[in-house]
Amino acid sequence: MNQRAERRVALLRGINVGRATRIAMADLRACTEAAGCREVSTVLATGNVVLTDPRPPAELRSVLEAAFATRFSYNAVVQVLSRAELDSAASSYPFATLDEHHDYLVFADHPEVTERVVEAMAVAIDAEGTEAVAAGPGCVFWRVPRGATLTSAAAAVLDTPDVRQHLTTRNLNTVRRILAVG
Repeated sequence: MNQRAERRVALLRGINVGRATRIAMADLRACTEAAGCREVSTVLATGNVVLTDPRPPAELRSVLEAAFATRFSYNAVVQVLSRAELDSAASSYPFATLDEHHDYLVFADHPEVTERVVEAMAVAIDAEGTEAVAAGPGCVFWRVPRGATLTSAAAAVLDTPDVRQHLTTRNLNTVRRILAVG
């Protein structure tokens, strides 16, 4: 049974950030195309791939993780979302944008991971501060003061061994740029 090709977004975890795996976007596009995807575009240099593909998200994720791991020699973790899912998450962001803060969407590959992460982050934040966390559709919404993205107690939740490999984080502005690609 042939499925209709759909616009999807593949979010790679841990590339081109700090000392992490360095991958040229032209190479990432070529590898994605070699995996059978069409109309492939990348957004910024942090592992955001917009593509067209008919495969179910779980199958596409497996194919892309294997292709990226083989081609780039790293433990690829990929979140695959439909464009509609990404749009729903971005348009549902519940917090006011504050100066000197970052607005993030943390995507998880399992609903139970999302639930655990949002609960643990909510406990970790200072209720009197401006940092905020909430559950979103397939993601965790997180507002954090600039300079605290890697050091806040809530950020530490994202780096625990039991959830780290299930998550990838994107700034809300980056998500909007991905959506603009189409």
